[in-house]
Amino acid sequence: FIDVAGLVAGASRGEGLGNRFLATIRECNAIVHLVRHFEDPDIVHVDGRISPVQDAEVVNLELVLADISHIERRLEKTTCQGEEREALQLLLPELKKGIPARAVGLTVSQEFAIKSMGLLTLKPVIYALNVDEVDFIMAQEEVQADVKKIVEEIQYSDPQRDLCTVVSAKLEETIQDPKAKLEYLQSMDLDPTFLDDKMCYKMLPIMIKHLLDLFLVYTGPGVPPERSRTIKTHLFAKSNAPSASQLAGRLHGDIQKGFIRAEVTPAMTLLEHVSYNAAKDAGVVRTEGKDAILEGDNVVLIKWK
Repeated sequence: FIDVAGLVAGASRGEGLGNRFLATIRECNAIVHLVRHFEDPDIVHVDGRISPVQDAEVVNLELVLADISHIERRLEKTTCQGEEREALQLLLPELKKGIPARAVGLTVSQEFAIKSMGLLTLKPVIYALNVDEVDFIMAQEEVQADVKKIVEEIQYSDPQRDLCTVVSAKLEETIQDPKAKLEYLQSMDLDPTFLDDKMCYKMLPIMIKHLLDLFLVYTGPGVPPERSRTIKTHLFAKSNAPSASQLAGRLHGDIQKGFIRAEVTPAMTLLEHVSYNAAKDAGVVRTEGKDAILEGDNVVLIKWK
């Protein structure tokens, strides 16, 4: 996750630090749009009012305008030809209507042809409405329903594709310390696990995984946990699942060159056994060659020389 400061009206024309922030967003795979949805007299809104719909529309409009400008400049180039030009010519009039590129219905090959442009409105979006701690704790269902209505009202959103959720930055700041979290929940007469699946550090990565259609592969050194400092989690697109050899290359070029075999186990199956050796004895660890295509939530032990 890369934190980008809020965009203001005119960012597409360089107002504020707009150009710098837009360039940062262009390099990302998805956008999590944090929108204010709480009252606090000590935190002044730049426009002097609290309106999550208008705030989201300001940002979305700036992204649309930036894409229009980007496409128009690209179409002026003689090097813009073939499917790339066709896709951009299809997008331009739709963007001028305020329709984000992701909602136009480009084919896979058209999206690939313009991938290098990093169009801002082609990126999937999660709207995260930032509420106060009382609403977050005591009115979850009501706030969630309110969020869905707000997203539907946002002019430049795509309710069919965009995801939405609720967060409380103030609450998460308050309970960063585990002891403070426990005391807070006890004071509210709530179960200690009440917030475990509701905190943004747990919820947003799962939503991003779903939004980008990703899966996880875990790698480790094949030694007891107390001796290991190199267990890693790797994200891959389901549409471009790696082979065992490609995964080895993610770890180190020498491991890929010296690849012998990969021992593969579904993560949940492995957790049913007391140790890796016990899983092998039970016959749940399978051996794969370098060209084997990996699946999500696998634990992979690569043997190499």
